[in-house]
Amino acid sequence: MERKIIVGYDPAHGGPDVLRLGRVLAEVVAAKPIIVTALPWPNYLMGVKGLQKQVDAEMQDRFAVLHEQFADLDGETRAIASPSVAEALHELAEGEGAEAIVLGSSHRGRIGRTLAGSVGESLMHGAPCAVAVAPRGYAERDLIRLVHIAVAFDGSPEAWAALETAIGTAERCRGRISVICVAEDPRYGYSTMWSILVSGEFADHERPEKQRLLELATGRIPAGLEGDGRLLTGDAGTLLAEVSGEFDLMVAGSRAYGPLRRTLLGSTTRRLISSCACPVLVLPRAAGIDPLGLRDPAAAAGSRLGDRGP
Repeated sequence: MERKIIVGYDPAHGGPDVLRLGRVLAEVVAAKPIIVTALPWPNYLMGVKGLQKQVDAEMQDRFAVLHEQFADLDGETRAIASPSVAEALHELAEGEGAEAIVLGSSHRGRIGRTLAGSVGESLMHGAPCAVAVAPRGYAERDLIRLVHIAVAFDGSPEAWAALETAIGTAERCRGRISVICVAEDPRYGYSTMWSILVSGEFADHERPEKQRLLELATGRIPAGLEGDGRLLTGDAGTLLAEVSGEFDLMVAGSRAYGPLRRTLLGSTTRRLISSCACPVLVLPRAAGIDPLGLRDPAAAAGSRLGDRGP
């Protein structure tokens, strides 16, 4: 079965960035890129056929250029008229059985950082596959390659899937991997002596536990693949964003509740996407240990979630 990724192309905002990341991920995943422009035209203006004719004419010249740029990947272009851009991308990804949806950052975000924007936020509330977001200005970087891959790891089943995806990406790109664990302090509404004491006890337990998880995760890195682990202390989303400039890709899992096989933003991932300096790849929940099918089945055979948990 042919593998596919959806590239959400908005010519007005972040178009070159999403095209650049879409090409990179299509090559890594060995998938056909479907470059989609969803134009939010209200359907009450004319009939469906008339709307489709208008959007096809609107994108004809731009798509001709894109066909040439993606010819070596057998790229396909589609223009869709829809009242909701997020809904159009969601339905297309589900219908095509896509491996991932690639988005550009909101034009309101900082240069060199990611910010999903309203379309990305809406799409990630139940996306049927992985979602990747390119930072603003990504296409203007001199050298784009996925050599140093980071994975946000907290020991959850979703984190083990993110780890396997990061390993698979590093293997395919002949790169290296960094596993990052964050020991977070508890939050309290009022600073009382009791809460301070409990916070200290929690921190004393949290750091050794995250160190244990980090050692389990780095132990999963195959021999011959360069890798390391880091234990940070503080707010996970903030710290992950701060170190993201060192990497070419940050892989994270969805939050641990919500529909299975859907991509959902938890608070940590949401903060990461709001200011990450490298592309972020968020995986769907409970879609298997290797949701993008990047690893050799024989190599990944010993890493089932039930065998690798703490």
